[in-house]
Amino acid sequence: MASPTTTTASNPSSSLIPSTPNPDIMKERKTASFNTSEMTVFIDGSEQETKHRRQMEAFLLKQKLFSTNANNMSAEEEYDFSAKETVQFIRALKARGGMTIMDAVMKGRRVVTNDFLFGVHDLMFVPTIERLGTEEQQAKWAPLGKEYKILGTYAQTELGHGTYLPGLETTATYDPSTQDFIVDTPKLTSMKFWPGSLGHTANHCILMANLIIKGQNYGPHAFMLQIRSREDHRPLAGITLGDIGTKWTHNGHGNGFLRINKVRIPRNQMLMKYAQVSPDGTYSKQGNIKMMYNTMILVRMTILTYAFIGLSKATTIAIRYSAVRRQGALKMGDPEVQILDYQTQQQKLFPGLATAYAFNSVFKRMYAMYEECNSDIQRGDFSSLPELHGLASGLKSFMTYTSHGFIDQCRQSCGGHGFLLSGGLAGISSKFSASITYEGENSVMILQTARYLMKTLSAIQSGGQVIGSASYLASPPQQHSKISSKSDVLNFDLLMQAFEHRAYRLTMAAGQRLAGFVMQGLSQAEALGNSTIDLTKAAEAHLHYFIVASFCAEVNAVHSSNGIKEVLTTLCQLYAVYGMDRNMGDFLQDGYMNGEQAEMVHEQYLNLLAALRPNAVALVDAFDYRDEALHSVLGCYDGNAYERLFADSLSCAKNKTEVHPIYEKYLKPLMKDTQSKL
Repeated sequence: MASPTTTTASNPSSSLIPSTPNPDIMKERKTASFNTSEMTVFIDGSEQETKHRRQMEAFLLKQKLFSTNANNMSAEEEYDFSAKETVQFIRALKARGGMTIMDAVMKGRRVVTNDFLFGVHDLMFVPTIERLGTEEQQAKWAPLGKEYKILGTYAQTELGHGTYLPGLETTATYDPSTQDFIVDTPKLTSMKFWPGSLGHTANHCILMANLIIKGQNYGPHAFMLQIRSREDHRPLAGITLGDIGTKWTHNGHGNGFLRINKVRIPRNQMLMKYAQVSPDGTYSKQGNIKMMYNTMILVRMTILTYAFIGLSKATTIAIRYSAVRRQGALKMGDPEVQILDYQTQQQKLFPGLATAYAFNSVFKRMYAMYEECNSDIQRGDFSSLPELHGLASGLKSFMTYTSHGFIDQCRQSCGGHGFLLSGGLAGISSKFSASITYEGENSVMILQTARYLMKTLSAIQSGGQVIGSASYLASPPQQHSKISSKSDVLNFDLLMQAFEHRAYRLTMAAGQRLAGFVMQGLSQAEALGNSTIDLTKAAEAHLHYFIVASFCAEVNAVHSSNGIKEVLTTLCQLYAVYGMDRNMGDFLQDGYMNGEQAEMVHEQYLNLLAALRPNAVALVDAFDYRDEALHSVLGCYDGNAYERLFADSLSCAKNKTEVHPIYEKYLKPLMKDTQSKL
């Protein structure tokens, strides 16, 4: 079992809070059919990983870093707080030794509930230098970045252009007479807009700009650009920059704008590992210039972890609260029941719980693919990069949309209390909502997967051999489901066959529509523009199949006692069966399934909700969140939600005085107004 944790910063110690756990939450943990600690190790991937993660979380919380709830801060206060905590963290980690800043952030990311000011610096600025810079450029800039002697950001997104790289307007024009690049944002829409840390933090940036040589545009390339003085932090000549303004959340990131007016930089400030410009202006390439996508892949991979973290935190809070909240009696005179016993509440929470476990599995698979791809690239083999890019982009879209939907459903499932900031769910929902548009708007992202699928179909039609996640497109799958009984619905092989069939059919349909438009005389771009809804649906089906297959594969590989495999099997079945039940039209449309089979699927979906009920609290305990990371009066480990709600209410700033100042200012004059005709 997970260990009891301390009270949150948002819940001050109070005599109102009992020293013993709520009896309902204790009962829930006693009913668990598996070993919670062992499940935590499964989620983390190994005992070593669990140990290291807990050590880093304990270190951060002991330093009192990033654990303060910033929901009630102004935008300026949040930015100041982010800067202070980030600098304290860097100094504390340097004193501790033994781990890089980025590794520490990734290990401690579950308790870093506020913005990390140098996130873009560590995740994009330094890695881009290391991936795209020559050995000489890496030696010059990477150590300065790692030691925070220079502070960087990654400036790609423009005011009028986002993730569509060919549409970027910033230019870097080479002048062979001086061996300089003239960097310029020629129009208002060309300015860089949104990069984190750009507003008032960074003094350097990796600038994505179109390389222009002798009038020819070679497309976007990466350049090192100093934007502020390292002495007094003032913008350099030709540079105009600042903060873009207050956002709904994430004001600690310092997102900014950047306008550049014909600033000259030396030739060696273009990152030249894969593309080179010689002194006379000759352009050449070696390796694969698409390596510049590698930084974006890394960012999108990181977002996948946050899709799991946000959803697992939300389900932890909502399920624990639902176990102690009692409302309504099934029979007159009977005690009120735990709302977690209601089937409608289970429907709100358990598919999200299963999805959190599924997303954890798919991230582990994706990380293994990412490591393998990087190893291949080091050997000069770039063949696995297109699939990784297609999957990472699409999963960023699929997982953030899905997680945000379930997170807000968790908030709604807690009634009015879920709307309180002290409940924790409103903050998780609002912060996570930004993921749907940052680092690539989701519709654009999932179309990257669709493009990969269309290229795969083209390769198959040309007689090429296809391996990887889309290899099923090489041959037609089963035309009719083999489900003949309710027990068949739970069979992993039959579940995967169903999702494979759906993905195959929808991808083929999208490909045929696309080809049909081309045959009508439309250009490829026009055909794509008229097919994006079908392409999106095909990509979603492919990603859904990929997640189901990843989850099934990981569960099949478990060889454990203590009930772990059994409950994981139930979770995996629920994830897949819920997906089938919710999208049944896709399975019925071409006759793959019939009405009788659809009813079997729905019946088993309801059965799986009931089967998961006894283990629900233990399954969220296995996520192993300390109370300080949840910031929730509703989801504390001890289950004493009502006492914490009241204690938090008493600490509200409005309750500092018995009579609020608005009485004398507004209410008293109104009540004593003799001119009133009311």
